[in-house]
Amino acid sequence: MNISDINEAIYASSNGVVVERRKTIIVPILVLILGVAMLALNYYIENGADSNNLKSTLMLAGGCVTVLGLILSGIAIFGEGRPYHTLDKKYLALKQYSFDRSCQAEVVKVVDACDRKRLDTIEESDVAGVIVICYYSAKGAFVAMQAFLYEDFDYKPITSLKIVA
Repeated sequence: MNISDINEAIYASSNGVVVERRKTIIVPILVLILGVAMLALNYYIENGADSNNLKSTLMLAGGCVTVLGLILSGIAIFGEGRPYHTLDKKYLALKQYSFDRSCQAEVVKVVDACDRKRLDTIEESDVAGVIVICYYSAKGAFVAMQAFLYEDFDYKPITSLKIVA
């Protein structure tokens, strides 16, 4: 089971309603600028017994915030995109359901009908013998789901990807 494979199938079969999109890079860049500003502020504070703790704190906090900004910027630039619903103008929510193997027939029927509300009524289990990956839009106009069965140390699909747009 690979989430990126499901995402690619959703992009291909949604006729442009769902596209891959990355989050904005503005927030990571602002965090990076804040960290650099804290490091620069350290050099403008005079040396002295009263300011040594402040200078050390600014160096530590500025360094941590700068590194965090670099990491977040790298993720935003080079990371994978997420499914974005163009009509709702929001990212799709992802929910993973876990069920006992005894519920397999009922889960397959619900996934074939692509009914998320009925899927919520089935009792979930801590032991994931059957799992369902479900993407849905905020307004419920788009639902995509697929069920998997745990066999031989891997999750194998037991339904095809079902989409209601």
